[in-house]
Amino acid sequence: MKELKFSVVLKEVPVLLTGKDGVEKKFKLRELTSTQRAIYNESFDIKVELMDDGKAKAVAGEGFKTYSAKQFLAMCLYDEEDKLVKEEIIGGYPASMVGQLHAAALELSGMDEAALIKAKNASKGSGSSGTE
Repeated sequence: MKELKFSVVLKEVPVLLTGKDGVEKKFKLRELTSTQRAIYNESFDIKVELMDDGKAKAVAGEGFKTYSAKQFLAMCLYDEEDKLVKEEIIGGYPASMVGQLHAAALELSGMDEAALIKAKNASKGSGSSGTE
């Protein structure tokens, strides 16, 4: 097996948002820590199935709880002062923007559909889901 090499520095992606006043502000999406990811994952009672067409599908179990895009972003969107942006603020952003930020944040933390498929394929026969 090849040597595994990692960095403990969380990945970040710069985000530039223009306010209603026309002023641009610098934000950033930051990768979730493993603790944050566990909190997010534990909020669901789901299983992930790989469909015949190769797409991942989340299937609800008992007690399924939805975790909204704004709740997820409130865990990883930071303002100019390096403080998390509150859900109430994110809730006022345009839906299209929140959707795109959410997709980027999922990818950044390795939780997008492609990462789920890769983890599921890697875990076949290992008994591990690869998502925590």
